[in-house]
Amino acid sequence: MTRESQKALASRAGVTESVLKLLESPDRKQPDKENLKKIKLALEGFGVTFLAATDHAGEGVRFSTPDKDRSTEIFLRHGRALLDLSIDEMASLSGVGRISIGRIERGKLTNPPEPAILKIREVLFEKGISILPDEATVGGGVRFREPPFGRKTT
Repeated sequence: MTRESQKALASRAGVTESVLKLLESPDRKQPDKENLKKIKLALEGFGVTFLAATDHAGEGVRFSTPDKDRSTEIFLRHGRALLDLSIDEMASLSGVGRISIGRIERGKLTNPPEPAILKIREVLFEKGISILPDEATVGGGVRFREPPFGRKTT
């Protein structure tokens, strides 16, 4: 969410880049709680707030402050990450080309194609992700629409 490289985040967290990559891997066995805490603190220091699951919504992340210059398209990548979908998987599900998805997610297009954005958002919504807009006192983010006990596992 911070738009910084893995190397920069790992450095701020006081862990190696390989540790960060391992923590991000869905194939890891048990994450190292101490390293997870370091990463969490580094992200919180950058203004990321972690959202706990409630009775009505699942866990997620959002920025602690609003930013009128932050595009909601950047949250498409974070929604995809919550679902552990690769760009290729998102391309297959949405019908949007992988290069277009990458450019949209990175905010590299001055006029992003609205139909493509809508297709990506539809996939995220169908898979249970909500994109949270900036509000008066908090920034945007992403979260699961359902708490963990109410989610479908498809």
